[in-house]
This record gives sequence, C-alpha cells and structure tokens, in this order.
Amino acid sequence: MRWEKEHPDIMRGTAAFVRFFANVPDPVVAIANRASTLESKMAWTLLGTCIEQGIPLSLLQKVLNALFENFPDEKLFAFPIPAENEIQKVVRAAKKTYDWPEEECVPGIFFSVGNFVRRRSPLPGWAASTSLQGILRDLGEIFFMGKGAYRPKAILSISRLFSPAPRGLGVLRTQFQNDISPVPFAFGIRRWIGLIGPGKEIGYAEMDETRKRKLALSLCKALARKDPRMTAHAFQFFLEPSEHGFICADLTANCTQCPLASFCPKSFVGVLK
Repeated sequence: MRWEKEHPDIMRGTAAFVRFFANVPDPVVAIANRASTLESKMAWTLLGTCIEQGIPLSLLQKVLNALFENFPDEKLFAFPIPAENEIQKVVRAAKKTYDWPEEECVPGIFFSVGNFVRRRSPLPGWAASTSLQGILRDLGEIFFMGKGAYRPKAILSISRLFSPAPRGLGVLRTQFQNDISPVPFAFGIRRWIGLIGPGKEIGYAEMDETRKRKLALSLCKALARKDPRMTAHAFQFFLEPSEHGFICADLTANCTQCPLASFCPKSFVGVLK
C-alpha cells in the first residue's frame, strides 16, 4: 500500500502502539480467567464476546464481572439455571443508567451459551479436535453469535480462545496446529484509519464492508507480521471510551507515553500533558 510507504513515521508509531497494548489483558479474557477450570474460562469467554455489542469495553467488563460474581464458574452452564429476571437484575445494576438496547438479549445469550457448553463438553477437547471451519460453524449455534457469511463475534471468540495470554486463553489445538486463525476486525481499526491513517485519501467511508475488512487485514499484517491478531487486540483500546476519558489514555499516563500521541487529534484525547 503506497500510503504506508509515504507515512513511515505514523506506521512506526502505530507499530509501537500495537507492541505496547499487546501486553494489556483482553477485557473479556481477564474476567473469564477468574474461573477455576479451562472449561469455565472458555464458556465465560464465549459469553463475554456474545454480549459485546453496543456497549463500551469498560462497561462490558463491569457487566460480565457482575454476572460472574452472581453466577460464578460452572453456574453459567450447570443446573439449576438462573431465572431470566435474576440475570436482568444483575445486568441493570452493573450498567446503571447506560442506554444499552442489547441488554434484553443477555438472558437469552446466557442460556444459549450454557446449552452450547453442555452439548459440546468438554470444551477443551472440542477445541482441540475440531477444525477452525468446524468451530466457526458450531459457534453459530449460540444465540447472538451471528450466522452470516462473515461473523465478527465468532472470529473474535476464536482469537480470544487460542491467542496466548494475556490476549487470550491460549487453548491448545493439538490436532490442527497449522491452522491459521482469522484476524478480528476491531472497531478501533476503523477509528485509526479514519483519524490517523489513510481514510480520507482513499475514500474509506465509501468503501463496502468487504473492502474495509481487506484493508484492515492488510494493515494488521503490516503492523504485526508474526501475529496480525495482536494488532486487532491492541486496537480494541484505541480511543475506546472509559470512565475517565479513553482506555488508551488511562493506560499511558494521560497519553504522555503513547506512541501515537503526536498523531492523535487533540479534540479526541484532550490536552496532552
């Protein structure tokens, strides 16, 4: 891509940003790791990924943590099943006043993930002995995971299951060691392309979704050739809202240590100190 060669300073800064945030724990995996068994960790990872829609990551983590506190470990998939109103009560208390239309789907997702685990158990064995295409197909059984030709939640689930810590659970795939896991299309990549990257020059806003995904994959590979999923993981935190402003600012001493500080629009990151 010509833009990359014409802007080596931005690419170097972005690559440094990716390396820095590669070591930040994934917000869903961080909660899932509270579980006592790999089976439970995988189940909670699937749940967190399914409910990740229309809600900031920081608030998603609070909701998922509250669910874990109230229905810990195998209570996600073991009998007796929590009542729908109990789940709704926990979600509403955790999200407080945030307007989240998808919250009404959380009980259904909770029940669906539990049913999936019961039918596919043991999950580590299922993950080890099933091809990636088979896993993508199987994940379609979970409510809200998506069933289209391109299913971002299923792809993100796979990334979180198999990526090494702290980006994922590091689940082993003994029978399919050479499988190449798909790269998630993080929303932060869209932000970066539009605000710092080549968006305006290449008419990114007018592109169809297929072209946008191809561009994102190309950038992920350019920024982290050994594992492009590392780029998608890092971009989760790029200008992602938090209680105090943005997650990336919170983790880099209010932007002073961020490799992208000199390129970010100040209207988004505030006054750099």
